[in-house]
Amino acid sequence: MSILFTYAGAFTVVAGVLTIFIFLCTYAGAFSVITGLLTIFITAFVTDISSRIISRLNDNFKSFRSNREEPNRGQMFLARALQIEHSAVDVKWKWVPNKDLRFPEVAELLKVHWLEIKARINLDGFIPETNYAAHLIFKIKSNTCGLDTLQKASISMGGHKWKKIVCIKPRVARPRNKCIGLPVKRSDGWMEIELGQFYCDDGTGNQEVVISFKENNDNIKKSGLIIAGIEVRPIETAEHVAIVK
Repeated sequence: MSILFTYAGAFTVVAGVLTIFIFLCTYAGAFSVITGLLTIFITAFVTDISSRIISRLNDNFKSFRSNREEPNRGQMFLARALQIEHSAVDVKWKWVPNKDLRFPEVAELLKVHWLEIKARINLDGFIPETNYAAHLIFKIKSNTCGLDTLQKASISMGGHKWKKIVCIKPRVARPRNKCIGLPVKRSDGWMEIELGQFYCDDGTGNQEVVISFKENNDNIKKSGLIIAGIEVRPIETAEHVAIVK
């Protein structure tokens, strides 16, 4: 008898659901109802998954490393970890979700006159007695302005500082001045340009290195730059390094 009641209850539920479905189909059309429900479900699902992935990756951006077990490992500091001047102003910078999970969110330059990007990096976990080079990882849109001028890059730590001149969008392939740092294309489709080098001596501990890239000529409007982050990698040989002791 209890089994009959169980089946009767189930039948009542199913009948109720079918009644609601028929009612909706009668007044809105079956196709429209089904399409609307599926759209709501898929949108909520995709939004939830995307937010979870971006949140998890951004929470761990400072420890995003190519391979902690390899002696030649590097560190990637994503755009959100950087100090980008005016990045909170919507008309100057735009934060854009990216399909590449290594760079889940990038910063797109809309319009600024003062362009400055900094990374403050704690040296805890870096390999002692090792030379490092810092690279800005970026892309340039087809419609840009003000990026073909010379920019200033620097590495500093305490009283040590190393400066260089770079150009992320050179007007010619090889400028006459060989001292100017130029970008190179990476295998993943992004561009990178070296901002400077530094040497980690023994006992760096919790010391901090500041990596800087800027072009602050107020007479030049700049736009069309996409920033993924700054990557710091060990190098075998170094030139003009800032020595960190």
